[in-house]
Amino acid sequence: MLSYEVVDHESDIGVIVYGKSYEELFSNAVYAMADLILDVSRLKENKKMHEVISGKTPEDIMVNLLSRILFYLDTYYILYYRITSKYSDGELDAYFYGSEVPEGIEYRNVIKAVTYSDLAVKPEEGYAKIIFDL
Repeated sequence: MLSYEVVDHESDIGVIVYGKSYEELFSNAVYAMADLILDVSRLKENKKMHEVISGKTPEDIMVNLLSRILFYLDTYYILYYRITSKYSDGELDAYFYGSEVPEGIEYRNVIKAVTYSDLAVKPEEGYAKIIFDL
């Protein structure tokens, strides 16, 4: 089964990611967003970092996590597309793995922001839904 699927959403783009735990949902969301941005299979993993992402709810953590990845892409031209993490109430302790974006690579989509529109993080139901502002 695919870890995510794209869903139509007015002028934005959305994904439904699948997973049975918070860690799996966060990991699959990171991959899905990165894959929407560019062809991840063309990247060579050469960057790693560690961060703790916090938030009042799992939805806050999802937005904060994905927004952080967009920040690194926009600021340093590094796309993190894989994470390993441990979730506990209000915190995601995560290791990020990614790549410098090669010059001249074609972007599939330019994602401006992660939104709270229709946002859901429901490991007990096996999915999360995220809408991105293009």
